[in-house]
Amino acid sequence: MARREIVVRLQQRGFRIGLAVAVVIIALAAAAPKIIGNHAASTSKIGIVGGSDELRTYLTATAAQAGQKIELHQADTAEATAKVHSGEWDAAVIDGDRILAKSSDSEAVALIQSAHRAQRLQENLAAAGLSTIQIRHAFDVPQLAVTATKSAETTQRQAVATIAVVFLFTQLVTFCTWVAIGVVEEKSSRVVELILSAVRPVQLLAGKLIGIGGLALAQVALLALVALGVSTGTGGLTLPGSAYVPLLIAFAWFALGFAFFAALAAGLASLVSRQEEVSGVLTPVTGLLFVAYAASFAVSANPDAGWARLLSIVPPISAIAMPARLARGGVPIVDVLVAALLMLTLTGVALVVAGRLYRASILHTGDKLTLRNAWRGEAVGELA
Repeated sequence: MARREIVVRLQQRGFRIGLAVAVVIIALAAAAPKIIGNHAASTSKIGIVGGSDELRTYLTATAAQAGQKIELHQADTAEATAKVHSGEWDAAVIDGDRILAKSSDSEAVALIQSAHRAQRLQENLAAAGLSTIQIRHAFDVPQLAVTATKSAETTQRQAVATIAVVFLFTQLVTFCTWVAIGVVEEKSSRVVELILSAVRPVQLLAGKLIGIGGLALAQVALLALVALGVSTGTGGLTLPGSAYVPLLIAFAWFALGFAFFAALAAGLASLVSRQEEVSGVLTPVTGLLFVAYAASFAVSANPDAGWARLLSIVPPISAIAMPARLARGGVPIVDVLVAALLMLTLTGVALVVAGRLYRASILHTGDKLTLRNAWRGEAVGELA
């Protein structure tokens, strides 16, 4: 049954196209920080009309100190005016005493002003009788020590945690919907009657969950590898070695979350016979997912708070909250074990409940079957 689910999904053109689109989107998103960073660090083009070589030297030195890239172009007034107006140049220094620019608060203008102040200050110090060495010492001011409240590693871990929350939520919603739609498709086409002549309802449900779950894990692994590969390759994100083990554990947590939510989705979907009813019957599942999603953002932002620790342990919120906390790092192993035990227990209960609903209602067609009747096995008593 599991193999059948995998083969059927892989043969669907929509699945293959969706996976390809997801890979492209993930790759672009992973490369975005580097692309944006490169755009932000664009080269300022500055024209120089008249002036001296000292101005060029100060502009170059000031740009280097500020970490900016510049291109200096010697020109006459007419050429400089034309190129600034056309936008080809960011600014121009006219005869060393005025600036021509399209915007008075641009980076190029700020750079020119800083270079001009440094040049005039050195000239004034020299006029006051200071030697070249004394002037150099006057400019040689050490930078203030910086104590960051957040290290680069902490910032990167927080970014990974946020991405993990969004990623796990969207994947759980997607694959739980697949499970529900698959159940209803089989009911509406009566294919399920042929299948149940060879296997028991519980076997069919187990095969569906294992098959789609296997595809879900494979897709999550693929997209995660693409994201890590692209972000690492472009230099947009560099994870410390200690972050990979928690991420692997978070991957295992996705399997637990899928087993719980997909089991509920399958059991509830078996109550209806039309695809347009799927979204309505899945409301309890999507509601739980949204609660876990919102709580996980709070946990990710405050991983050391007592309430955050509690939320990351309590199922089914822990299905997303614990991976988010793991991505931030520093989670005691006892928290992981307790959360896993509780999630496994709740998942076991969900599988039992889903199996009972599925067994009683999978052959039922027509109007929506109530939870009460399905739980009592009143729909298809002979299969109970």
